[in-house]
Amino acid sequence: MAINDCPLVWVIIGVSGSGKTTIGRLLSERLDCDFLEGDRRHSSSNINKMVSRIPLEDEDRRDWLLQIEEDIRRAIDKNRETVITCSALKASSRKQLTSPSRVQLVWLDIPKSKLEERLINRSNHYMKSEMLDSQIAAFEPVSPEEKIITVNGLLLAQDIVNEILSQATRLFPNGHWLDETWWERSRK
Repeated sequence: MAINDCPLVWVIIGVSGSGKTTIGRLLSERLDCDFLEGDRRHSSSNINKMVSRIPLEDEDRRDWLLQIEEDIRRAIDKNRETVITCSALKASSRKQLTSPSRVQLVWLDIPKSKLEERLINRSNHYMKSEMLDSQIAAFEPVSPEEKIITVNGLLLAQDIVNEILSQATRLFPNGHWLDETWWERSRK
């Protein structure tokens, strides 16, 4: 396996409250690479809907997903390792985001009771606990064909990052590719 077969863009997926931002930031720090918060790509109309406790429809997510897909392509074109967060609730969304090569999805699997607890205690985000059921209903189960790294979202944040990298090393056994920074790997 060539170094170019290894992930360059990591997309942390899951419903609201699963810890995408926390884990995404920690993973990007560990990899010493860029981090993009997918929620910042939502339009003001999408944010207004969510603030008003109105679930987003597929049509609402279309442009948002296209912007995240463009972020992925830009990172790959520039050969810059990047971690991005995105709920990616639908299998079709996950397929869209992984259509370019070198993208690895990471799903933070966490039970509904813990998600509810986190959302109730979260004060600095527009997505509140009342919206959780709509996200869970929209989430299509991850299938083995999707080749997604699945991690127990109840682990401590640092342990989640360790598990992501451990699984990635098994999936992409190209020597010690994670021992080098992304810019060192990109020169090869």
